[in-house]
Amino acid sequence: MRGIAKLPDMIASRLDKTRRSEAPEKDARAPKPASRSQTDAVGAAQYAMSLSRGRKPSHDRDRGLILPVQSLGQEDHLRQTFLGKGLFLVRQDQWEELGQLIRDTDVAREKTSEGIATATLLSQGAREDFVQAARGAFAGGKMPDNHVILALEEALEDCPECWGVAVVVAQAHMDIGLAALGNGHPSTRPALDNKVFRHHFARAAEILDAYCAVELGSPLMAEARCDLLLAAPDAPDRVSDDFEDLIDLDPDNSSHMRRFGLRLLPRWYGSFDRIDDRAHETAERVGDIWGEGGYTWVWFDVLRAVPNAAERLDIDRYLEGMADILDRRGTQHVVNLMAAHAAVAMDPTSASDDLSPTAARKRASINAAFDGIVRGHLRELHPRHWAEAQQSPFYPMPDIEALAEDGEALARTLISRHFREELSSGRTVTFSPRGLELQTPA
Repeated sequence: MRGIAKLPDMIASRLDKTRRSEAPEKDARAPKPASRSQTDAVGAAQYAMSLSRGRKPSHDRDRGLILPVQSLGQEDHLRQTFLGKGLFLVRQDQWEELGQLIRDTDVAREKTSEGIATATLLSQGAREDFVQAARGAFAGGKMPDNHVILALEEALEDCPECWGVAVVVAQAHMDIGLAALGNGHPSTRPALDNKVFRHHFARAAEILDAYCAVELGSPLMAEARCDLLLAAPDAPDRVSDDFEDLIDLDPDNSSHMRRFGLRLLPRWYGSFDRIDDRAHETAERVGDIWGEGGYTWVWFDVLRAVPNAAERLDIDRYLEGMADILDRRGTQHVVNLMAAHAAVAMDPTSASDDLSPTAARKRASINAAFDGIVRGHLRELHPRHWAEAQQSPFYPMPDIEALAEDGEALARTLISRHFREELSSGRTVTFSPRGLELQTPA
């Protein structure tokens, strides 16, 4: 089979073609596969959040603060289900079913409760064994075994008409190319002097050139084309067109706009002036969905990555965009994302000493929006967003449980500090589905 549940077994199977006709042995390590129904319109019950109501304060600073906390269980379960489904299907050599599932979920724009595309998770899971095998080889100073690459190429040959399989194979080649650089996901435009990196990205481009993401209506295919920019000498000329195609295909997905902004940083393919120009254009392109929010999303992670970038910001449009995002798409996931952005990422004490007065003033204006977000929109706490707001957008997040624990502690500290007058007077600050309630003790 083409999965790499056990690499030596896979290599042996490639040498002995007759084994492919046998029923694949079930790997005890393979995650439990998701049912097909889980990739259909996931109902409210699946997205229902498990909340710890009336949580007791763990520190004196929390006393009087009643804030339900979303369990990681539901969102994490959905992510692991789709990652596991992709991994399982590859290990069982069921590439055709994988390809069809990716096509169906991608065209339907299916997402988890926090907006992660189901097709993205399926593809990521399907590539896991191949990528880990390559990383292990590079870490040991060796090249990946040829059978790793052959397994991918044979899957492509066996499913020549399935673009769902093609995009997985192309993304796997890009993952292997990045692994050759030895530094995970780069935080700046990588040099093009690594032959292995260039080879795998060239092969990925060759695969993807046979398809048009716009004609297929495939955000996943368009996203893969944006990833190809990492090895493209003409990336500065292509970045806007490629990301605009992706955003047009999936305008509801804010992550594409956020990534667009980061790729326009001077360290990648653009400049701060270009970020602002494209942010204004994006706001117009997605205005029917996000209002002015497109402008905010493009700048969102740029401000976290480069504090002084706020100098170039149209602060009025940015704040109006935040308000439109909350009014139009104000799920608690988004509310926590915006609250953490204002309170943590825009904390005046978090920027370096060389922050310009103009940038400091604009960041302070965003920080001041925290009060309205918390009082007008917050109903429950999503800890992960608060912890992520402290991190660079270019580096992998820590362990998810540690992230949640740190995020909850940080959020409770900041919210308690924000309501210190009410809490110190003995009032109870309660967040619930009804909103914020300030209760005076009897």
